[in-house]
Amino acid sequence: MLLEFSVENFLSFKDRTTFSMVASNDKNKPDNLIKLDGINLLKSAVVYGANASGKTNLTLALNFVNDLVINSHRNQIGEEIRGLVPFKLDESYLNKQSSFEIIFIKNRKKYIYGFSIDKKKVYHEYLYYYPEKRLAKIFERTNTNEYNFKKEKREQNQLCKRTLENCLYLSTSANWNFQKTRTAFEWFVEQFRSNSSYNGKYYTANLFNDNKLLVKPIKEFILQADVGILDLNIIIKDISEGQVPKDIPYEIRKILLEQGGKTTEVSTVHLGKDIDGNEKRIKFDMEEESEGTKKMFRLAGPFADVLENGRLLILDEMDTKLHPLLIEYLIGIFHDPSKNKKGSQIILTTHDTHLLRENIFRRDQIWFTSKRKDQSTDLYSLYEYKARNNEDIEKRYLSGRYGAIPLIF
Repeated sequence: MLLEFSVENFLSFKDRTTFSMVASNDKNKPDNLIKLDGINLLKSAVVYGANASGKTNLTLALNFVNDLVINSHRNQIGEEIRGLVPFKLDESYLNKQSSFEIIFIKNRKKYIYGFSIDKKKVYHEYLYYYPEKRLAKIFERTNTNEYNFKKEKREQNQLCKRTLENCLYLSTSANWNFQKTRTAFEWFVEQFRSNSSYNGKYYTANLFNDNKLLVKPIKEFILQADVGILDLNIIIKDISEGQVPKDIPYEIRKILLEQGGKTTEVSTVHLGKDIDGNEKRIKFDMEEESEGTKKMFRLAGPFADVLENGRLLILDEMDTKLHPLLIEYLIGIFHDPSKNKKGSQIILTTHDTHLLRENIFRRDQIWFTSKRKDQSTDLYSLYEYKARNNEDIEKRYLSGRYGAIPLIF
């Protein structure tokens, strides 16, 4: 579970900016909270803001950290750290380090992990955790190649020698199976999910076939998109010689057949009439359905996966092609204790102001991004604004009370 994320000098985030999933003292909507060992965490958070204000950059920053942790041990000597983009609108920041910190819970233990880098190397990196109630150091790295360890010093001294200056020690040591760092590393691998983690409709289709326990929730999910749909069918078949187009080069044809290529057929069932006027079940290809129904199908697998495994899901522009009531339904799944039993969390960006109501979100779940005078991103929570109960949040947001709206001349 995610507690906090901080970013500095990355894309539009110039100064250190912190996003939090730790709940405030607000007593409203307790079902929206995960209660764990005395800490209350938010099950969901929504981020609003004008176009180009930094909403998407928050999700990109989170994805960058996750990708770097998982893959940086693959970097070769002298290779640039891919994906790092410092704040460009102040030239003095182009040569400054970019810093990230993420606080999370894994196996009921709190971890604090952070690093500072430029495109060439890692300058500072650290990992702390709370094995009991006191903070303990797993490692700290300074000046790129200077390390400080409290435990397992002999083993870690060997591992740090295997860590290149453009690689994260967390990534390298975990892939050498050092258990103290591997546990933290596994949070990024196992718990973190975003738009890019899932391969569109094929993920939902494969999950539907591979995990029978998820068939029912996936069907329920897609049936919410269109009351006219009676059933959902998915068939995955091995590709046969006759199904491979003849104009595909021989080498590619051979690979498709030898590696067990598959075709996926997704169809829905509607109630229609035959030529005599009698009721008849009519089959539709998924591509014949509405864009909203197709998007609900693509989301069905990821949502089922995240809820089944207690993961964190980050979705950018979730409202695209979806009716506001469908979005409200999807968020409600995370807030429902009978459906979210394992502490799953969702962070989404949207322009859909229909959601700005206190019967959906607590005030600490609503975040805004806006541009400062220097064009950097300011990120802040609605909870920072003092307001009376039952205030019309949507109306006040659109009127500019909270900022984070476009300036139209």
